[in-house]
Amino acid sequence: MTRARFTDPELQALYDCLAPAESAPAGTAEAIAAREGLDLADDLAAARWRTARANASRQRTGSGGRRHDDRRSPESHAFTVLSREARHLRPAALRDRARAWAAVGLWPAELEAWIRAVGVDGAAIARDCRTAGIALSAMNVLLDGMRVKHRLRGGEPAFAVLARATSSGRCLSE
Repeated sequence: MTRARFTDPELQALYDCLAPAESAPAGTAEAIAAREGLDLADDLAAARWRTARANASRQRTGSGGRRHDDRRSPESHAFTVLSREARHLRPAALRDRARAWAAVGLWPAELEAWIRAVGVDGAAIARDCRTAGIALSAMNVLLDGMRVKHRLRGGEPAFAVLARATSSGRCLSE
């Protein structure tokens, strides 16, 4: 399969960033993070801890099946996460935000990570990032001296952040 080539360098960079790769990237998560300028030490340690905890839970519950009490609606899960992250909000405000986060359509672990990255009011930001193809892993990427998540929290539109990254040769997709 041949890849498209454009005469406009910005259009080519955008295409290269968004087009599916012909082969999987080589290297470990640590190597990829180093190449992309990301500090993932805390995230990798947390992922290892969650994996170990999940394995221990599987051993306690049997063949890896989920416990009945873990089967909650997306809105209920979002409400629980938001109530931990924003203790100052009243239940009515939490319900509104939980509905907005549930509408984004994230898996529970993704939901928690996006809320930590863009804040309890960031459901629209997360939705726009997913629409634009900006990965959660790109939130800590520095663009012109400012992290992507701070640009988004500050009101810069997701497509503008994507264009800024593309013009500087950075790829924000996975």
